[in-house]
Amino acid sequence: MTPEAFASLCGPTLYHVTAAQNVPAIRREGLLSAADLARHAGVDPRTLVLRQTRMTLPGGAVLNHQLPLRKGRARAAAFLDGTTIEGWAQQLDTRVYLAPRRKLDALQGSFDVPIHTFKIDSAALFAALSDYIDLSPINSGNADRRPARRGEWIYVPATAPAATFRDNRRIRGLVTTRDSVREVSITCPVPPETLDRVLQ
Repeated sequence: MTPEAFASLCGPTLYHVTAAQNVPAIRREGLLSAADLARHAGVDPRTLVLRQTRMTLPGGAVLNHQLPLRKGRARAAAFLDGTTIEGWAQQLDTRVYLAPRRKLDALQGSFDVPIHTFKIDSAALFAALSDYIDLSPINSGNADRRPARRGEWIYVPATAPAATFRDNRRIRGLVTTRDSVREVSITCPVPPETLDRVLQ
């Protein structure tokens, strides 16, 4: 995939929504996963698994809760492949998440604290970090109502052809139509200088 193809698939702008309290640290240190933030604060990331409330780490970073995933605990075996719900929660914390425009309103509405939204140029992000970007057709941390089946295979590398992503679930017999991007995740820290280059 090229930067242009990535922007066509995901939209020209991606959005990172975070608690407003996190913005000064993000400007200083870049975008970090929940697990990285915990380690920097001297907290074992395993203690964050399936957290029921937003959590403020030593140093002030605010982490989102994992209530939408917890709602699927009783039926985890029905929608998770090759892992437990604890294992899935733990891997969720190793990623930085971005949303396409069509999912932005719902994402912003899920916060019960003041927020800030970073607008990120999709093509510039791909050019900077393509080897660390995954695409998902679902909110991979939500197991409410009728959770979609998922495993590590739900994350398709952004470097793969667009058709690989769009047909990933269809060839498994899970859906009948081609997928669109609902979630973009980054599997490495985004340093502040890189974030500055990709912000709109």
